Amino acid sequence: MAKESFRFIHASDFHLEQPLQDILDLPEHLKKTLAEAPWKAAEAVFEHAVLENVDFVILSGDLLNPGACGAAGIAFLLDQFEQLHKRSIPVYWACGQADDASRFPEAVSFPDNVRIFSETETETIIHRRHDAGLATIIGRSSNGNELIHAAEYANETQDGFVIAVAHGIADTEALAAEHADYWALGGKHQADILHHDEPAIRYCGSPQARSLAEPGEHGFVLVDVDAQRNMQIHTIPVDLIRYSTQEIDADDVALGRDLRQLLSKRVARLQSEASGRSVLVKWRVHMDLENASIVGPSALEDLLAWLRREFGHGTSSVWSTDIEILPPKSLPEKWNEEDTILGDFLRTSSEYRKDVSKHVQLKSLVDTETPGANIWHSMLTNSGTISTQSLDKSTLLGVDLLRGHKVDLVAPTRRFGGSEK
Repeated sequence: MAKESFRFIHASDFHLEQPLQDILDLPEHLKKTLAEAPWKAAEAVFEHAVLENVDFVILSGDLLNPGACGAAGIAFLLDQFEQLHKRSIPVYWACGQADDASRFPEAVSFPDNVRIFSETETETIIHRRHDAGLATIIGRSSNGNELIHAAEYANETQDGFVIAVAHGIADTEALAAEHADYWALGGKHQADILHHDEPAIRYCGSPQARSLAEPGEHGFVLVDVDAQRNMQIHTIPVDLIRYSTQEIDADDVALGRDLRQLLSKRVARLQSEASGRSVLVKWRVHMDLENASIVGPSALEDLLAWLRREFGHGTSSVWSTDIEILPPKSLPEKWNEEDTILGDFLRTSSEYRKDVSKHVQLKSLVDTETPGANIWHSMLTNSGTISTQSLDKSTLLGVDLLRGHKVDLVAPTRRFGGSEK
C-alpha cells in the first residue's frame, strides 16, 4: 500500500421517503423548508464531496426506499452519483433494509463509479490512486439480519488503512477485535461513537432529523487520513431543521419566576446552538401544583400562540409545536401529611411506588363513571398490571379528583395533563 494521505466521506440513513414528523400544526411559512429538508441535507453531502475533493464516499445504507420514494427519489440519487462520476469520485455503498438493491427497478442503471456491496458475503475492494493502493474497503449490504457479524470482516491486510462498512446493530467489542481502522456503520438516525480510539467505530446518523426522538445536529462524517494512518474525524452538520424537547422545572415556576421569561431565555439558547437553522421545539413544563390555578387549557393556548408569534418567524426561527404540562417530580410533602382522604391516597400511592411488582390490578378499580378523559381509562385499564408510569398518571388523576378539579389535570386536550401514551 502506498503511504499517502487521503480523505473520504461517511454518510448514511438519508431516508428520503420519510417526511418530518411531530408537527401538530404545520406552519405555513415553513412548509417548503420542512418538505425539502431531507433532500437538501442529502444533496449537501454530495456537494461537500466535491468541495472537499474527497477520494471516495462511503454510504452505509438506508438512503431511500425506492417504492415509497418513487421516481423522484431514484432520479435524485442517480443525479448525485453522476455528479461524483464526472469528478472521478467512487462511491462504496452497503445497502440497508430500506434501500435493498433488489427494490430498485431493473431499468435503473447506476454510474460506473458506484459499487454496491453484496448482501450474501463481504467483499474487499482496494481503492487506488494512480494504480497505488490507498485503502482496503471491506463491506457487505444488509441481508435483513439486524446484527452485524464482525467475524465476516476478518482480513489479513498487512499494510495500509482498512475501512469496514456495515449496516445494522453492532457489538462494539466484537468489531474492535477485528483488524480495521475505521468502521463506517449505518442504521441509526442519531450519530453515535461506539469507539473513539483505534479502531474508530461510528454511526454517522442521518443528515436530517425526522422527529423529536432525534434531537440535536445532524450531518455526515469527513475523515482525513495522513501517511502514517492517523485520522482526523470531522462531523459536518448539514441539517436544515432541528428538533428539541425543552423542560421547564417546577422549582423555577414555584420561585415566582415568570414563565414567559424562562421560555424566552431557552429560545435564545436554542437559536444560538442552531447557528441560523430553524428549530422545532416541544415544551414540557413541570407545574407547581400549589400555585397551578393559573394554568389551564386556555392559558396554554395563549402561551403557545405567544411563543409562535414572538419566535416562530424569520431567520433562526424557533417554532413551538406543542406545550405539555406535567406534574412535578414530587408532590408537596404537606399533602402527604394531611389527615384527609387525599393524604391517605398519596401515602398508599407511595407504598405501591416502592414496590411496583405488587401488581396492582386497576381494571376493577376504575369506575366507568369516573369523570376523566377516555385516554385515562384506556391507560389505566388496558394492561393487566400497573407500571411506574401508569401509577404516576393514576396518582395525578386521583389528586385532581380529590382536590375538586382545582386544576384541570385531565382536560381532554392534547396539550394538557401528560396525555402521551
